[in-house]
Amino acid sequence: MLQHMQLIEECDLSYPIILDSAGRVMGGMHRICRAIREGHTSIDAKQFVHDSTPDFINCEPEDLPYTDALFDL
Repeated sequence: MLQHMQLIEECDLSYPIILDSAGRVMGGMHRICRAIREGHTSIDAKQFVHDSTPDFINCEPEDLPYTDALFDL
């Protein structure tokens, strides 16, 4: 939880959040948390008209071809 708090504190509200075509958050949840904490009543957002096909479906995070460095704080 402390890592999430650090991410919330360090995120940049000048970037929009990303929504899928149905309006669900795809990216930017830390920015939403910070905006709420700071009392903002709105936040910039970009929404996809059509969702792209995901690269991976129904797989475990450790099976994804990403390096651990992506997840280090």
